[in-house]
Amino acid sequence: MIPTIAGLARRARFALQLPKFGSQVLPALLASALLAAAAQRAAAAEPAFPQGPISIIVPFAAGGSLDATARVLGKKVNELLGQPVVIVNRPGAGSAVGARAAATAKPDGYTLFIASGSAFGFVHLLVRNHEFSLKDYAPIAGLGIYTSLFAVSDKTPAKTLPELVALANSRPGGLSICSTGANGINHLQLEMFRFAFQKNHPGQKLNITHVPYNGVAPALTAIKAGDVDACVLPYSSLVKQMDGAGLRVIAVQRPTRLPLLPSAGTTGEQGYPELDGNEQLVTISAPAGTPAPVLQRLEAAFRDAMNDPAIMKSLNDLEVQPRFVGSVEARKWLEGDVKKLSGVMREAGLGTNP
Repeated sequence: MIPTIAGLARRARFALQLPKFGSQVLPALLASALLAAAAQRAAAAEPAFPQGPISIIVPFAAGGSLDATARVLGKKVNELLGQPVVIVNRPGAGSAVGARAAATAKPDGYTLFIASGSAFGFVHLLVRNHEFSLKDYAPIAGLGIYTSLFAVSDKTPAKTLPELVALANSRPGGLSICSTGANGINHLQLEMFRFAFQKNHPGQKLNITHVPYNGVAPALTAIKAGDVDACVLPYSSLVKQMDGAGLRVIAVQRPTRLPLLPSAGTTGEQGYPELDGNEQLVTISAPAGTPAPVLQRLEAAFRDAMNDPAIMKSLNDLEVQPRFVGSVEARKWLEGDVKKLSGVMREAGLGTNP
């Protein structure tokens, strides 16, 4: 309740009746009451969040694993917050287009950004004149883990990474290997593969050509059609469905094999242990400057969504390994990943910005 003038007067009369401390208590009481009144008026003037639709920007085309993850979580957050959650696909430049749209959005909690790994954090190192970096976002939570893999077209005879390397360096023109976007995480992983090969084979060159697509779905269409020889992809239900029917998974970028793909060896088992740590944390973020109470409300909503057994099952069905972490841990993970990957990019000569 906001203090009234009559209420302030009663407090003042009480203070004046105190024989020894009245002269000291009165100003303190008046100041306290006025501050309380101002705070309550400000709270009353600030509408509860949210009051309208919330958009989640996905930096890839519809149909991919990140898009599906956003839609599963968005539906539940809609129920929890009582407001529509709209998925907005903004593909391009390996997540740079979506990252820019999120960073420049009004910091009011109504525009969020979902990304796999620190793609939006290190993209400024890859894309010239891309001025946004991790400092321009407020991480809300981590939601799950994505595993990346190497897959080949069923028209490509290689069954392991060493066989893929041998084929690339023996075939005239080499091999074409696609990713889910120029300068995105899968492109970077391909360059890490190239760099690891050259480090282990001084003086030799890996004869591959990168072909970027805007998301998982168009990349899978290309590999199934034989437009490319191989691809670096995030593992998803789409990849699982196509394995053995258009493509073949030959390596997973993680320390242990995937239970649902036991025949695909890890990158470390095949001579590239540098790639074993390439699992990516799926994060949800807001533009920097979003008010703390709004961020806390959103973090709580996503935590509640992740506690729903039906959501956990849906994510598992999408081959996302559910893992909720709060805003503090998510930021630490992203900062560490940016540091690691930016070092790799500089060693490989990939960065275009200073």
